Amino acid sequence: MRLIILDRDGVINQDSDDFIKSPAEWVPIPGSLEAIARLNQAGYRVVVATNQSGIARGLFDVKTLNAIHQKLHAAAHQAGADVDAIFYCPHAADDN
Repeated sequence: MRLIILDRDGVINQDSDDFIKSPAEWVPIPGSLEAIARLNQAGYRVVVATNQSGIARGLFDVKTLNAIHQKLHAAAHQAGADVDAIFYCPHAADDN
């Protein structure tokens, strides 16, 4: 199996110093989803690994993060892309 692991913020979607806190704030970078589709067509499986310390900071919760990721999956599907899984770390830098 050939696998590509991508970060989310700043790679697939526009990044924000204020965090992506809602589905409305999640905006794909032009061409990113089409690039994932091309990776899929070339035989790669694509997963996302993303740090989401906004959860630990109380800026959003897991339910909201799941809604953001549902929007990512739907937009990817619409572009002909398949993201097999999204893994996230909800911890802040000072968590043990």
